[in-house]
Parts: sequence; C-alpha cells; structure tokens
Amino acid sequence: MPACPSILLVLGGGKHTPEVVLETIASMYPRGCVVGGACAGIIVADGSSCSGSEIGMVAFLAPEISPKLQCVDLLAHGDLEAGHQLGRLVRDQHASDAAVLLLYDSVLSFQPRRLHSAGHLLQGFQAEWPGAMATMGGGLLTDLNLTDGWILLNGEVKRHAALALVFPRSVTADAIILRAARPISSLMRVTHIVGAEIFTLDGRRALDVVEEHLDAPLTDTASHPSRIMTLGLKLGEQWESGTPDDYVNRLIVTADREKGSVTLFEPDFYEGALVQLMQNDPAMMLDMARNRVAAAPMRCEGGRQPFLRLYIDCAGRASAMSGALVEEADVVAEVLPDDTPFLGFYSGVEIAPLCGRSHPLDWTGVLATYSRVG
Repeated sequence: MPACPSILLVLGGGKHTPEVVLETIASMYPRGCVVGGACAGIIVADGSSCSGSEIGMVAFLAPEISPKLQCVDLLAHGDLEAGHQLGRLVRDQHASDAAVLLLYDSVLSFQPRRLHSAGHLLQGFQAEWPGAMATMGGGLLTDLNLTDGWILLNGEVKRHAALALVFPRSVTADAIILRAARPISSLMRVTHIVGAEIFTLDGRRALDVVEEHLDAPLTDTASHPSRIMTLGLKLGEQWESGTPDDYVNRLIVTADREKGSVTLFEPDFYEGALVQLMQNDPAMMLDMARNRVAAAPMRCEGGRQPFLRLYIDCAGRASAMSGALVEEADVVAEVLPDDTPFLGFYSGVEIAPLCGRSHPLDWTGVLATYSRVG
C-alpha cells in the first residue's frame, strides 16, 4: 500500500461518474482527504487531452506543504454570500498571508445557460479575509460546452460548491499570467447592462456594435458564438495606451439578436465602464507561453524550493476552440524550467492577482508555482 497523503487534489474529465472516482480512490487511500472536481481536460508534462476521460492527481504527503480544506456548498443561494462565508471560515482559522487555491463549480444550470459568478464569490471572500487579495484558482466544469460541473469535498460529491485549499505560512505562491487577446476597437461605453447581459454600447444595440467589427455574424441560429470574442476592461489609466496585460477580459458566451444584447461569462461589468472588443491572437498566445513560462521561479531561487506547478488554463485556449495549430498547453509543458511536479487543467474562469488584487480572468492561462521557504 502506497503512503497515504493527507490531501489528494483530484481533477477528472466530464465523462467520469464522480461517485465512482471517489470510491476508486478511497479503496487505495482510505484515510486521504479527496478534494477537487470536474475539468474540461488535463495537462501534464507529456501533453494535454480534452477527451473527458482524463484524471489528474496531486498528492500532498509532507505536513509542512499540505494545505487545509475550507468549503461551502451554498452557491445556488448566492455567490456573494457564499464568498462571505468561505472568507469567514478562512479568516477564523488561518494566517492573513497564507497562500490559497480557490476552486468552485462554474455551472449553475445548462438550460437556460447560467454560470456561477467568480467575481461575486471573490468579492465576498476578499471582504472577509485580507489574504484573498492574492488568491489563485479557477472555475470547474465538465467540458468545453459548459454542460455541467461538480466538486469533490472529502468523500462527497457536491454541486454549487466552492473550496479553499489554505497552505501553511511556510508556502509561497507565484503567478505567471499568459494572455491571448488584443483590442480591435476603440473605447466604448457600456450604457445599459443587467447582470452579465449588455444591451447597449454607446447608446446603440450592443450586438450591432460588436458585429460592425466582424466579417460574419457573431452567433449562429442557436445563438452560440461562431468565434471567440471578448470585451476587455482596461485597468489603470483608461486613455493611455496599454498592453494585453492591462485588461480584464470577459468572454461573450451568447447573444440575443431580437434584443440586440450580448451576454458575458461574468456579471462584473457596469454602466459607464469603458470597454474594447478583443480578439484572440493564437500567435501571441503561443509566443507568450514560450517566453514567460521559462521565467517561472526555479529550485533554490531566493531560498525557495518549488514543490508544485499548477497550470489553470482557460478551456477556450485549447486548439479545438482557439484555432491554434498546436496546443498552447503542450508548449507550456515543454518550456517548464525544471522538473518540479506539474499538473494543469482546463477551466471555465481563471483567478489570479492583477494590479494588487485577485480578479476572475477569461481567455488566460495562470501558471501558479507553490514553493516552500527555507
């Protein structure tokens, strides 16, 4: 019998029955705390796959690097309040500077398509616990079509849940954010928005404004996007020229031609916000993966010992969605700077620090490096 880990982080493709996953792992590690959930695909050092049949695991054996679990299963009753509750649990039991991995169920319902809000979850989490400003994590879902999601919580399968893995104070976390979108429009003002649905930009039907920049309709007859497009909100000085790193992007997930609206992945844009239409750039995505990942913290750098690299990759960056000729995730795995244990997964939303606080991100890859100090 192999050594029993204190925590097993398990991520499984959507074709798996989660109860069977739990039963199988429990037969091997009966005393291990199994946490994690569904993912749209797995990324390992040898490559990536989105077949739905994958399983990836990280076993935490040493107490000095093993995280503690905090969780809530109240997202169906409100993402903001669930975030507040999770923040209180972490605040009451952990140091304010602890590194945290936050995972949550992305899918509220498939028909009609509704998603849990990482923005609201983070807002509540950050309001209760100062350490949440540097949180990393992602939204879990079963496939690229946003069909479903599930969470594993210490022997139980949950939906509409979120978990925080809180590391000991001896553990630090560094993030490298990989981008893939460039602006293709001038600044536009959001003039009517309800939740995640934008009705007008600059006082005109939002869908009309978006399609003026395209050579074909944004959506098909079923209102599904025919291409990957995002709206970007530039952080910092709005009118100064920026780089792709200055934007928080929101994927356009659907449109309503009758109402002239477009609906975003997250409901955190607001009336008066200045946004730009962003288009994915596969060449930039691959170049950034090659150039930035090589700069990840290495062993013994600054007295730190990396013990895990976790790659949280937007499902839209997979070649089936992005149109890239090679898998971006494979490029990331190829250029890793050392043999630190590595696991990646395809997510719905990525969470990482940007401009002093953590934000939900779309169309990004977040490479998190966890290190032990000393």
